[in-house]
Amino acid sequence: MNAGPYSDENFQKYIEEEFIPLKSQCFWDKRTELMKQLDIVWTPTLLIHDSDGKEHYRLVGYVPTDDLLAHLKFGKGKLFLNMHRYSEAIAQFKTVVEQHPNAGVTPEAVFHLGVAEYFKTHDPKALRRAYDTLISKYPQSEWSRRAKSYSEIPLN
Repeated sequence: MNAGPYSDENFQKYIEEEFIPLKSQCFWDKRTELMKQLDIVWTPTLLIHDSDGKEHYRLVGYVPTDDLLAHLKFGKGKLFLNMHRYSEAIAQFKTVVEQHPNAGVTPEAVFHLGVAEYFKTHDPKALRRAYDTLISKYPQSEWSRRAKSYSEIPLN
């Protein structure tokens, strides 16, 4: 984790401030117990776990620094969403969308932003707004196709 985007100061600062990092060497000829336990099959692998050790997000392989930061923020959003901490999830997903509009994970963040807002408010218009954003900004994304059913939700 000392090459490419992993050597970037912004990345390292964000990791130190927002996570409890664990770094381990991987040996492919003789997999370590940690590699087996965490099902590490390729490096780098970044995992976001909660305090009980439950995995909420996994990123495998190198991505550019901006995308990497977006993935980490998205992963925190997924953790908060899974833990029913909707306000915090919304804040994380909004951060991804606003600070990393061109990152590969951003369309997924838009989708999950709508989901988190729906769970928080029980208003299905949040899902429709997510669909509208996806269609206007990320029309070719998988997440636009996944949100297609939300196009039927009326906004008035």
